[in-house]
Parts: sequence; C-alpha cells; structure tokens
Amino acid sequence: MDSAVVQKVIQALDLVYSSDTSAEQRREAEAVCQQVRNDPEAPAYGFYLANPGNQYPPMVRHFGLQVVEYAIRHRWGGTSGLDAQGCIAIRDKVLELIFNLTRDDKPYIREKLVSILVMLIVRAWLSAGWTNLSEQLMQLYSQSAEGREMALSVWRTLGEEMFVYDRDPVVTIRKSHLTNGIVGALLPKAVVVELYPSGYRLSSDTTTPTTTGGKKSKAVSLVVLEPGNEEGWLLRWAQYASELTASSAGMKELGDAQETQLVAVIDTIAVYADWVPIRALVSTQLIPRLAAALLVRSDVVRRRASEALETISRRNVASGEDRDTVLLQMAQLPEALSAMAQAYGTTLPSAVDNFWDDSSEALVVARSLATACANLVILHWTRKKLDSNVLPQPEQFVELLVAMSRDARYTVAAPVWGCWGTGILKHAA
Repeated sequence: MDSAVVQKVIQALDLVYSSDTSAEQRREAEAVCQQVRNDPEAPAYGFYLANPGNQYPPMVRHFGLQVVEYAIRHRWGGTSGLDAQGCIAIRDKVLELIFNLTRDDKPYIREKLVSILVMLIVRAWLSAGWTNLSEQLMQLYSQSAEGREMALSVWRTLGEEMFVYDRDPVVTIRKSHLTNGIVGALLPKAVVVELYPSGYRLSSDTTTPTTTGGKKSKAVSLVVLEPGNEEGWLLRWAQYASELTASSAGMKELGDAQETQLVAVIDTIAVYADWVPIRALVSTQLIPRLAAALLVRSDVVRRRASEALETISRRNVASGEDRDTVLLQMAQLPEALSAMAQAYGTTLPSAVDNFWDDSSEALVVARSLATACANLVILHWTRKKLDSNVLPQPEQFVELLVAMSRDARYTVAAPVWGCWGTGILKHAA
C-alpha cells in the first residue's frame, strides 16, 4: 500500500467536501477517488482509511468503507475478483471494526458497516467455512447496548434484503441457502425439529445430503442449525421486548435509550413477522408480547407494535393445523385482545390528551388496529368452509369491532365497515 496514494485521497476528499471547490477541481478529485476504488489493493486502502486508530475524520473513514463496499459489490465472482475466501478475510476486518465502535462514532459509519457485513453474509455465509454467524452476532449482542443495536440492525437489514427490497442480485442466486440458514438461526431448535424432522442439519456438518428416489439422485436443501443457538433469535428478541416493556409497567415512561432499543427490536421482528412459520410465532409468544408493547407510554413504540400486529394479521394460512392460529392468538387470547382494546381506547379523541404527545400517532395506531381486526375477520374468521365456531367466545372481539365501526374517524372505521359487509354478513354460517 502506497502512503502517497493515501495522502492524495485525503486531499481529494477535502476538495470534494469543500464548498469552495470549483467544478473542475471537484471532477479531478472524484477521479482520484474512483482510481482508488478500482485499485487492485482497494480493500487494503479502504480498511486503512476506515481504521479509527489512524484518527482520520469521519468523512475519510466513511469513504474507506465505501471503497470496501465497492470492491465487494463489483469484484465478487469474477475471474480476478473476490471469492468466498476473500469475503471471509474482509469479514474478519469488518467485524473487528464493528466490535471496536464507540458511542462517538457517527450513525452513517455504523450503517455502512452493517451494510457491508450484510453484503458479506449474502455472499459467503454457510460457505467457505463460515458457519458461526449466530455466535459472532451473539458476542456483539451481549457486548453492550450499542452492540445489541448493531446486531439487531444486521438481522433487520438482512431480512430487508431477503424479503423486502430485493436489491442485491446475489440474493436471488443464494436465496434458498440463505433462507435455510435464516430459518435455522431465527427459530428455536424445538420448532425446527418439529417442522422439519428430517430436513435439518448442524452447521458443522459439511456433507451434502442427497436423495436416491427416482432415476437421478439430487441434493437436498436443509435448514441449517448452529450449535449454541438452540433458543433462536426470534425468541431472544421476543424476550428482550418483554423485558423492555415490563420496565414501563404501571404506565411509567421509557427512557430514551430504552425506547430506542424497544423500537429497534420491534422493527427487527416486524421484518420477519409475515415470513416465519406460524408455529414459531406461538412458541415465542410473539403476538401477546407485541400486544403488550401497545400499552407502553411511547408514541413511536405503540405505532411500531400496532403495525407489526397488522402485518401478522395478514398471514393467510389456508390449510393445515395452524390455519386458525393467528385468529385465536389475536382475537381470543385474553392478554392480546385486551391490550389491543385498551390501546384502541386510548386513541379516541376524548382520551388522546391523556395518553399521546402527538394525535396523528394515535390515529395511525387506531387505523392499524382497525385494519388488523378487519383482516382477522375477512382472512381468518369468515373465510370459506371455516367452522364459524372456531372462536368459542367471540363477544369481546365483536364488541371491539362494533366500537371501531362507530369511530368518527373515517380511516379507522372504513376497514371495519368492509369486514362487516364482505365477511360477517355474507358468511353462510
């Protein structure tokens, strides 16, 4: 690595970010930056610039991370580019930077490190000997409050890349392997064994399973379980959310740090809420735990929790023994239904001043809860060929529906009006 190149880059960045730089100077400075991105030793330059021990300003460190990101994105899989082993070497350096973050580091530095690590996970996890992702993230999760937020951000960003945005073409190529890894990482081992009794393997087992049925043998894609992660991340998040929620019992307000942490964990859960198996939602008690967050004295927490419950209410399981689970968990389970009813009551205009700092947040929560209840009716309770007695005691749920349908706020009442018309009144039962 040439120290002269490093100094040239720093000078170029000064010109790029200076308000006094002419257009010609800026073009020349950007050309210097691009030359470094294209340099065969780009990752080495990037890590040197990003290293906090070198005491470069945040803009230089961020550019160093951009150089590393560029190398991963544009050199992966080429004949002269990065292979899985190269990604593993970069991974170790990225993790070192993440573990050495301090409270003083800028949010955009943290976000870029998370983005790079997720790119590496997409390309190299479960290959080239990388089978201990949960162990590494558990070390980060247990390190400090900041480390916990970083670990949550990694899982949340990975879920978004996999199931929401679909921005990285490598996700499409490796989606099956990554999905199997995520199932094994998120779900408790007991649930994995129950759902996939002959369809899982330990991450330490590198033998490729095959079947011999039919004319040709073929590889079998199995859920991958990592030893030491038996409880699964989903349960870990749910328990953490309960701990934070319990700290606000008795309508006590959350501290800023606790609120940030609870929002982070709910947002991470929400990314996977419409994807994880229904049985995992039950085993982790996710629905009542999210419902409990509706009673926290924090506008943003209540909104995030209501939106997560709305997402779960859209789960439409047409057949199988779990088909009624979402309905029973949300419309019959006392702790969940009572929390939803109580949270809705606090959004009514007469109660808003006592419970909400922002009336628009109250409206968002009321609308999300009304939509969730309407989904429970249309997608679960009154669907075709359903036993209408699946809810043995529907009175409290129906009372909530009636109250919502009488709400003076149109955007709250409208979804429930629809469920009366298309669901309950037209159902054969």
